[in-house]
Order: sequence, then C-alpha cells, then structure tokens
Amino acid sequence: MTVQDIIVAPFSNSAIRDWPQEHYTELVGLLLAEPAFTGIIQVIGTRNQWLGACEIVRPHPVDRVVNACGRLSWPDVQTALQTAGCVIGNNSGIAHLAGYYAVPTVCIFGGSHQPLEWRPRGATVVVLSRAIGCSPCHLDHGSLSPYNKACLREISPQEVRDAALAITARVPPLDKDIN
Repeated sequence: MTVQDIIVAPFSNSAIRDWPQEHYTELVGLLLAEPAFTGIIQVIGTRNQWLGACEIVRPHPVDRVVNACGRLSWPDVQTALQTAGCVIGNNSGIAHLAGYYAVPTVCIFGGSHQPLEWRPRGATVVVLSRAIGCSPCHLDHGSLSPYNKACLREISPQEVRDAALAITARVPPLDKDIN
C-alpha cells in the first residue's frame, strides 16, 4: 500500500512531552527511504517552533520535506490533518485532533501523564510509550526530568516508522469531502 502525505507534529505545549528532535530527524529519513512512501512530509507547528523544525528538515530533500511551522492557518491545519495519510506527533492537541478525524495516527507518549487517561482516542490511533520507574512524573518541564526524559528517548525512530507503516496498512484511506 502506498502511504499518502505524512504530517509530523514534533512539538507540544510542554517540552516534557516532546520526543527528541534528533529522533524526528532520523524518523523522517527512515520514512523517506520506504519504497511504499512517495509523498511529502510536512512538519507543522507554530511560528515560534519554526527554528526547531529547521533542525528536523534540514538534512532532507526540500522537495520531499516541508517546514510548514507558522505558515498554516488553523483551518489549513485542520484540512491538512483530515487529508493526511498519517499523522505522527507527541501527546498534543494535533494527535488528539487527528484521532478524532479518524486519520492513521502515531502518538509518541511520554511518561509525564497516564496514557490510559490522556491518550488520543480512536481506532486509528497507535500510542507508543515507555513506562519507567518514575512515570507518570507529572512534571511540566523537560529540564526537570532526573533521567533526561528516558521515557521518550527509549522510543526509537524505527519503532515509530514501523507503527506508522502498520497503521497506514491497516486503515484504508477515507474519501473525505473537506468543504
């Protein structure tokens, strides 16, 4: 099955929930190397997150990976999510909205919150998490983590790629009228 365009949402409103940027960079490379994926990867976020997204997209071909941080209006974000082949992101509003839209979604969920309570919902959502001894820590800032966010660092880019390929193979694309 060919995977349509992918939305990557590497930022949340709290750094304690953000998967490392270098993991996202590696993930994008792994996705681009997949023969089943011939689309575009769009990295989304706010204008303030644009520089962080530059670090993720810089090593990759500009015709395949786009830094759209700060360039999309909220209605444009909603349309992009609804038409994506897959959405990959942290525990954030974007992952929850993609799940609501029934888009294949991979949510990388850190140990700051309880996944059973706070995870995105839906049959098209896969949550990847690591429960370590200090989770759920309920911390607000990544710098407060005594283990340098091991709960997120231990989730490999290969695991996320595999989850994205599996969920897109399982969930057929929906015919959606966005208007």
